[in-house]
Amino acid sequence: MPKVNSSADVARLSNYLDALEVREGVAQGAIAIMPVATETPQSLFSLGSYEACSPRLAALTWGAEDIAAALGASTNRGPDGEYDSVYTLARSLCLAGAVAAGVQPIDTIWADFSDEPGLVRDSKLARQRGFTGKIAIHPNQVAAINAAFTPGDDELAWSRKVIEIFESNPGMGTVGLEGKMLDMPHLKQARRVLELAQRFRA
Repeated sequence: MPKVNSSADVARLSNYLDALEVREGVAQGAIAIMPVATETPQSLFSLGSYEACSPRLAALTWGAEDIAAALGASTNRGPDGEYDSVYTLARSLCLAGAVAAGVQPIDTIWADFSDEPGLVRDSKLARQRGFTGKIAIHPNQVAAINAAFTPGDDELAWSRKVIEIFESNPGMGTVGLEGKMLDMPHLKQARRVLELAQRFRA
């Protein structure tokens, strides 16, 4: 859903879909909504508003092109080729807003669909930041994106070890594993990695 200003737009679309699904004989709630939640200046001030706005809300994603045009910017990139500060802010707020709403944070496009190394690098960075997927603008990007967001064997093995050591030491908030001190955020991340792998297998 493009050009949203706030969760009120999602709620409005959800209400329309309720009626349209009944009219067309589509299963109630079958259509999910993923707003592009950073394309207007107003949207940047409402990214914390999506929690419980609609059961149809499946994810939030962000975009840097339309907001740049809306702000009157000639480019959304700095001299180093990285996103300028306002677009980095939009990305961060989208990530936090999605997690706060309990839905998937999906990273924006990699526009140069002929640049697979750039896509792979950008996808891996997005996953490190906490995004769970990335929008593709070309079918040739799908395999690279899926590979970047799928936990590898080493990561899965480490995550299982982290979970196992906490489970074998119930009640302990901090444990040692292979010379590293681990606490609750490490356990939470390990569980998230396994959940992500299960989602991809499904």
